[in-house]
Amino acid sequence: MLAASATTLPLFLAASACTRPEGLASPPPLAADVRTLFTAVTAEENLVSLYTRTIASYPALAAELEPLLAEHWAHLARLRARIIEPPGKAVPDRVTSRPPIPGTRAAVLAQLRTAEHAASTAQLRRLSGASPSLAQLYASIAAAEATHITVLETGHA
Repeated sequence: MLAASATTLPLFLAASACTRPEGLASPPPLAADVRTLFTAVTAEENLVSLYTRTIASYPALAAELEPLLAEHWAHLARLRARIIEPPGKAVPDRVTSRPPIPGTRAAVLAQLRTAEHAASTAQLRRLSGASPSLAQLYASIAAAEATHITVLETGHA
């Protein structure tokens, strides 16, 4: 017996030659926690882009910045793994923010610190209303981003 779910109902209706009930004419709107997760994915995409463009502009910083970039790629993978792509909704995979890369090493490191601080703060804001497992993921990423600030401040980058 098929369990009634968003994925099995259309199959059941198709197999039984029925049409969708009027209330199911389109996919339901995304739940708040899913929208929050999509926002977190986009934010991580933006950080990956910022680090990638910074490394391209400042190859001498590559050795110091690539480990931080690798962590952002890992954060992005963990966030994306939590998304079950609903019918008709695409998982975000685009960068929405492309600030210019500053012209000095000091300014670019300050820009990265600011971006990391904003990202960590945003992750902490996502904790409210998140499921326990998502809250744990958001908190873990926030902590990692906070350590990136320290790395960028201590001159190891």
